[in-house]
Amino acid sequence: MPALILGATGNIGPHVVDELRRLGDTPRVLVRDGQRARALFGPDVEVVAGDATDSDAIRAAAEGMDSVFLLSPHSFTMADLQLGVIRALRRTGIRIIKLSGTASAITPDGPLACREHWEIEQVLEGSGQPFVILRPNSFLQVLVGKLMLPGIHSTGKIINPLGTAGISMIDARDVGAVAARVLTSHAWDGQTLSLTGPRPVTYAEIAEAVSARRGVPVAVADVTLDQVHASLTANGMAPWEAEHFREMYELFAAGASAFVTDTVREVTGNEPRTIEAYLDETLAAEPVTA
Repeated sequence: MPALILGATGNIGPHVVDELRRLGDTPRVLVRDGQRARALFGPDVEVVAGDATDSDAIRAAAEGMDSVFLLSPHSFTMADLQLGVIRALRRTGIRIIKLSGTASAITPDGPLACREHWEIEQVLEGSGQPFVILRPNSFLQVLVGKLMLPGIHSTGKIINPLGTAGISMIDARDVGAVAARVLTSHAWDGQTLSLTGPRPVTYAEIAEAVSARRGVPVAVADVTLDQVHASLTANGMAPWEAEHFREMYELFAAGASAFVTDTVREVTGNEPRTIEAYLDETLAAEPVTA
């Protein structure tokens, strides 16, 4: 089934594209930088240069497609962009597969980006368009790969605002695998699927796992949510985003993202990747030293 992928060059999009190709599909991507996308994906992906905020560009790129994968960057205007896509495709019959956020935070009074996801989901469900909503928990590649490991590299410790709470973090490749199968089948139409890793993991457990692989102790430094917020703003993060992260960490600390689902296995036939497997691969490729 032909699919148009939005957000194809971010954290998740490339994995969706790669998995579609493994399944024998030739996906189409709508990107601002066509040259970069062609270099990234090669000749087996149809690249359309255009702006996802342009309704005409969306409709033209979606022509002949069965489904559109709806993903856009984390930003203050995320809802405006995604609602614009839904409006542009309304009454076309094209199915929209929306990548949302952590299920426990998608509420009308949740953290800011999650409130945006909630609003978008409400509009999508009421739009008359066929849809599937994917709600992945936190990504290993972001929380561990982009935040924890660089911190360990520079300071030898993990900053922990969650206490003893765990998060069932998911590998972005598993999200891509689920999305690709949903894009190529109508078996999950009208459903909201929550995606998690195989078990909740605490920051202390991650520190132990990294220590075991590096042979160097990794300390855990407990901090308050106010300290996290102050650090983020001091490092130049926009106030809205710093407050979003503070609210997310508050939910995580309360155990709201420690739940586990079987969705990855049920959709793909494979067990979700573990934190140990992720660290084995990541640390082997980019050794981290204190």
